Amino acid sequence: MAAKANVVYVVGAGLSVGLGFPTIATLLPDIWGRLESAGLSDDLAEIVRFHHPDFNPLRRKSYPNIEQLLSEMQANEQLFDSTRAATGKFTSEQLLERRRNLLWQITDWFHEIKANAFHKKPNWLLKLAERIRDEHAQVISFNWDLVLDELLFGKDIDKSSYGFGERNGVRLLKPHGSLNWYSAASARFLKADKKFLLASGKNEEIFVFRPFRAPKSNRREYSPLIVPPVYAKQFDREVFKSLWREVVAVLSVATEVRFIGFSLAPADFHARFTLRCGFHNQEDGIIRKNGNRSRATGRAHVIVVDKNKEAHRRIEDCVGWRCSAKLMTVESWVDSW
Repeated sequence: MAAKANVVYVVGAGLSVGLGFPTIATLLPDIWGRLESAGLSDDLAEIVRFHHPDFNPLRRKSYPNIEQLLSEMQANEQLFDSTRAATGKFTSEQLLERRRNLLWQITDWFHEIKANAFHKKPNWLLKLAERIRDEHAQVISFNWDLVLDELLFGKDIDKSSYGFGERNGVRLLKPHGSLNWYSAASARFLKADKKFLLASGKNEEIFVFRPFRAPKSNRREYSPLIVPPVYAKQFDREVFKSLWREVVAVLSVATEVRFIGFSLAPADFHARFTLRCGFHNQEDGIIRKNGNRSRATGRAHVIVVDKNKEAHRRIEDCVGWRCSAKLMTVESWVDSW
């Protein structure tokens, strides 16, 4: 009798694009009109233009991608006092405020896109969720949105759904955070029946907001626990350390790995390193606390679903062996089953 397959899906922005979400490259020009309506575009344009003197909001090609801009703002913040004798057009506090405002607008926009997409869920998405459940698959998602969260778990979602605690069946690991995760400082304002404890550690508690939407309040803005798209990402919170360890553990014993809409951007060093650890362990075995390695499970069958040939090349280089390329959208791949 054949051994049961350990199926793992690695999900990126390409999955959500089919639902109206932007990519890293299109996010900033796509959200600019929203920033204008909120009265935030002029302040942000000053910062963008400092780093990119040719920036013109009317010229789409002049926009940097969001990862580049947030990384530049991070460098600006870190070296703010070291590069000037006095404050110029804006203070370091104003720089941080503009960054927070931008991220909040992005998260609020993502909630709206998801709500619109779910008015009538596309058949390919329902079909994908059904297959994931049937396979009792493990899902590693680098997206913040709540699309798979609601489809896979619905009202039954709990901390084990996200890889904390024991669970037999589907789990959704989100190593870049999630739009419904909040630190204790924010979560204390949420009603008890609309949240549950995800994880706790040294001096921190992380809660999950149970409705698949943003908290509603006239008095405060809720900032979710997400890892912003910057080149030098920070994963110092224990919740993220735990998730990355689980990602490696899941990949280390996978027999089938399906990358869907995940391009493994050249600057995403943390994801590359973590994925590489998992595929290395498939050949060499998981290293134990005593320094010895467990028995290796062997190379997984790997499928890459992405229209971009370069994405396939980068993932295959990370995996270390030949992968099956499906040069198509996630929707087309699912429809081909």
